[in-house]
Amino acid sequence: MYKGKGISEAVRKIIDSDPCMQEALAARVISYSELARRIHPMVERLTGEQVSVNSIKIALTRYTPPKARGRAPRRRVLDLLARSSLELRSSVAVVTAYRSAFRQALRALMEVESKARLLLVLQSINTFTLIIDEEHSDAILEVLGDSVVEVYHDQAAVIIVSPEDLVRVPGFVAHVTSLIASEGINITQIESSYTDTILVLDKDDAIRAFDILNKAIEIARQQLSITSPQG
Repeated sequence: MYKGKGISEAVRKIIDSDPCMQEALAARVISYSELARRIHPMVERLTGEQVSVNSIKIALTRYTPPKARGRAPRRRVLDLLARSSLELRSSVAVVTAYRSAFRQALRALMEVESKARLLLVLQSINTFTLIIDEEHSDAILEVLGDSVVEVYHDQAAVIIVSPEDLVRVPGFVAHVTSLIASEGINITQIESSYTDTILVLDKDDAIRAFDILNKAIEIARQQLSITSPQG
């Protein structure tokens, strides 16, 4: 609870944890009264006190957006998206195996890495995951044998190719994944490699995700051209 810290603190915690609310407030497309009614039960739980909807509404009008507290403004994310491009790779497999078999996998990967259209290796504490084209997945699976934990076939990769600014702009990955999640699309794996953001999805979902992101890039370019100062 945030009892003793006041309504404003509770409201800030609630809005900060929900990017959709932040966007709606920043764009001024939501009623303060309606939003106050929606978050009223949460504010009371956080403060441990009974509070009026009107007091929450007042706190909302005084809410300071994250960008004003030192975080990257939304414009930087849109600017980065507008300067990005997309690639779609089909026929991808995702193989997860126990880490004890990692060296075996590396030996097999050495034989196919020059021929593979897509090859990503992600290592965690107990397992590792290979993202590789279907054409070479069988050879890897044969080597790994009983060490395989899970396999996803019929996947595709949507690759967002961005400028070097990507490594310095927070919120970009959160923005693009939220666009996809808002359409009920699940991402099987996500990986970032310098200027590339790789999203692995079911092949049918990948086409939808590609279309969503492509439209988002077009809209970002239009928004920036409208709001940019005219020389």
